[in-house]
Amino acid sequence: MIDLSSHNLGETNELIEVDSREDLRQLILAMSQQAAQRILIFSHDLEHTLFDTDELYECIKLLAIKNKRTHIHILVQDTKPMTQKGHKLLNLARRISSHMQVKVTAKEHKDILETYIIFDDRAYIVHNHPERFEAYGNFYAPLKARQLTEQFEELWNYAVIDSSLRRLSL
Repeated sequence: MIDLSSHNLGETNELIEVDSREDLRQLILAMSQQAAQRILIFSHDLEHTLFDTDELYECIKLLAIKNKRTHIHILVQDTKPMTQKGHKLLNLARRISSHMQVKVTAKEHKDILETYIIFDDRAYIVHNHPERFEAYGNFYAPLKARQLTEQFEELWNYAVIDSSLRRLSL
């Protein structure tokens, strides 16, 4: 298990590499817990094994409601797993849509395989292989975070809101 207790978002400039599902989940959670205003997630289908946990749900919920300027943007390529199985973050986005939005990539961007997350424009995680849990990240790498943010924002501008994401579960 990875020890991230001495890592601070916006301060600790150290490349961290992980290769297990649990370590990747811990890295995502640790950075999410320290984010102050903004989280951007680009993912194929917001993988249940990584993003559909009670701990991450609570963390994102607290971030979203603690500040009026907070926003979480999630960009996915495939909504089917989220809408068929249900997903905690999708349900949260439906409840607090003023702070949290989910969009689907445009068709011409469906070939991007990596998942990446940017925290407060200063930290990031990149997960290159959907079938494996090899990933890397840094709690303070503003240049790389800025590059990923620019890529995310370009994809976001072409993305669409899928009607299945707005539908409320009964």
